[in-house]
Amino acid sequence: MGKSKLGGKTSDVVRTTIEELRLVSRAKGAPVWRTVADRLERPLRNWAEVNLDKASASLKEGELGVVPGRVLGGGSARRGLQIAAFGFSKGAREKLLAAGGRAMSLTEAADSNPKGTNVRILG
Repeated sequence: MGKSKLGGKTSDVVRTTIEELRLVSRAKGAPVWRTVADRLERPLRNWAEVNLDKASASLKEGELGVVPGRVLGGGSARRGLQIAAFGFSKGAREKLLAAGGRAMSLTEAADSNPKGTNVRILG
């Protein structure tokens, strides 16, 4: 048998997330979700880690920040910040929600914005 397209990813959660992002990308013609899936296929040590400071500075009003990796709690979140990521540190999630922002999974983001409009990949 040949090697799986998902390489050595053994976590069912990671595999499912990658597959769902690819499905949405194909169905809606949104290359942003394919790009995020490609980045999740990289080794875990190469996944993005983004602090709230960087996310706040990088995102414009109304944009959805997508982190193909983990959001860390360094710094502060500005009001109304929306971030989708594979994972959030406890501090990052608390700060984001306290500032009136939204923390969501990558699959939630792809389901709510299947065309990938106003999305900026961070990290």
